[in-house]
Amino acid sequence: MNLISIDNISKTQGDKILLDGVSFGVNDGEKVALIGINGSGKTTLLNMIAAIEAPDAGQICRNNELKISRLAQTPSYDGNHTILEHVFAGGGLRVELVKKYEYLSSMVKTAYDHDLQNEIDALTTKMNECGAWHFEGQVKSILEKLSIFDLNRKMSELSGGMLKKVSLAAALINEGNMLLLDEPTNHLDIETVEWLENYLKKSDKALIMVTHDRYFLDRVCNRIIEIEKLKIIQYDGNYSFYLDKKAQLINSELVSEMRNKTVLRNELEWLNRGAKARSTKQKARVERVEKLKSGIAVKQDEFDAPVLSGRRLGKKILELKNICKSYGGKTIIKPFSYIFKKSERIGIIGPNGSGKTTFLNLISRRLESDGGEIDTGLNTVIGYFDQYSSVLDNELLVIDFAKKSGEFIQSDDKKYIHVGEMLERFLFPPQLQYAKISKLSGGERRRLYLLHVLMQNPNFLIFDEPTNDLDIKTLAVLEDFLDDFGGCLITVSHDRYFMDRLSQYLLVFDGAGNINGFAGNFSDYLQCQRQIAEDEKYNAEIKSEKNIIQKLSQPSGEKKKLSFNEKKEYESIMSEIEKMENEKSELESLFESGETSSEKLSGWTKRYEQLQLDIASKIARWEYLEDIAQR
Repeated sequence: MNLISIDNISKTQGDKILLDGVSFGVNDGEKVALIGINGSGKTTLLNMIAAIEAPDAGQICRNNELKISRLAQTPSYDGNHTILEHVFAGGGLRVELVKKYEYLSSMVKTAYDHDLQNEIDALTTKMNECGAWHFEGQVKSILEKLSIFDLNRKMSELSGGMLKKVSLAAALINEGNMLLLDEPTNHLDIETVEWLENYLKKSDKALIMVTHDRYFLDRVCNRIIEIEKLKIIQYDGNYSFYLDKKAQLINSELVSEMRNKTVLRNELEWLNRGAKARSTKQKARVERVEKLKSGIAVKQDEFDAPVLSGRRLGKKILELKNICKSYGGKTIIKPFSYIFKKSERIGIIGPNGSGKTTFLNLISRRLESDGGEIDTGLNTVIGYFDQYSSVLDNELLVIDFAKKSGEFIQSDDKKYIHVGEMLERFLFPPQLQYAKISKLSGGERRRLYLLHVLMQNPNFLIFDEPTNDLDIKTLAVLEDFLDDFGGCLITVSHDRYFMDRLSQYLLVFDGAGNINGFAGNFSDYLQCQRQIAEDEKYNAEIKSEKNIIQKLSQPSGEKKKLSFNEKKEYESIMSEIEKMENEKSELESLFESGETSSEKLSGWTKRYEQLQLDIASKIARWEYLEDIAQR
């Protein structure tokens, strides 16, 4: 069923055209991602779909059954509302019943009242009648996974990260059939992002989403809509499919452009020979030259971070000697020591509030350590890209702020690049360079701040949540730039793709002040944690089996002879053990067969381990029965 149709819409903001003649539709259950550079109109398109803004031309047709739930990039809320009121503001019968049930339940917990209990009982009956209990379970699961527990807290008391979580919960709980999510993974830790991935994949709701998280996008969405040069291009597949088709398209365009350039070069040679364009044929050739010239792209409208000359690092880079930090009697970082080495790529991970940003502020000397020593090398120049773009002055013009870091920067080919050209490479055209910073979008502010950091030509880069508000293309170019960066790099990010590409060693914060090292990238770490969890589960099962075996092998003093059932069991148990031993031998042969399929080997290993436990259990049982039979 088609839920919404966008037909030939156009949109202009100020003097900037965002969209021109865009058309597409979304069906029930489809999972669609909008991608494009910052400022291309993704959020504006979401707002038009949600009827918050109207197109300048064209029309949007909505099915009568369409009901939209929306998560804005910057959520709006009433500060006087409680979390409970905000989360259940979407309405609907089941929503209202669950909202009232949660409220009454919280009241009973604080002070039991007989009349209150009667009201809960009556409400329970209504919930049974409309099947609201399953929905109530889903609500509790969503709130728990997003770590939302105190529903009576005021919205005005919440941090930015918690506001985003509460607004995400409200969007998911709403009884709509289409979700509009603008950067849903911002402020979520990795575990929560993985939960949200699975939730959206299983959901039967349609989804239109803007996100920079490429793993998330790849695993959730089955259609990609790219906004490029005021138009859209649709790809019927996930993000990996999009990358493959996009590469083919770009290659095709490059071949076509190279062919056109060759023809143009020949035509220009003909013109330069002074041929007289008097005949119709000759005039047609002149027109052809002009057409070819206009059809060849002079410059791509994409972010282009130059490779910098690179400031040389000294023998000593940065040494931490027992640094520590506490706030209000709570230990954030216990004494920690580390010696940074040349060209290190370090990722920092841990739950929210575990001290990651505090650690970055300590080593960059924005904060004083409570103890220990920080020894910075003479040639070490730190560039800190923090998550708030804190040094931006809203009243300054873009170009004036950029000049604070210098008029020129030297590239790796020893050429000097003027700040104006640097701004253009960072997608700030001349007219935007003379705008106030307060007029910039979130993504534009992040690009300007990135330029400010790079203009200082650092050799020790610190990135704290660099992916927030940056579009996918900008992230890809930034990653390419950092691949060629010769200095040290420290990254704190919830973006798994970014961390995998740029981290070779992890510092893991456990939330209790401890910092542990891990050799590998983030996916390696996740795999290791899953293996540890599986091993712990397996060991617990073995312990449980051993306890059972021990009980079975200790006959009661009162037992004198076998019962009828035990006698039958005793007569057949050896043949059962023999069958399991034969299967075990067959598996051992399979292990020696040279099979390389990890899936098969994993299945065989699990079955082999289970057989070992079953055989041990059967032998213990046989010994128990044998002991009684021999009495």
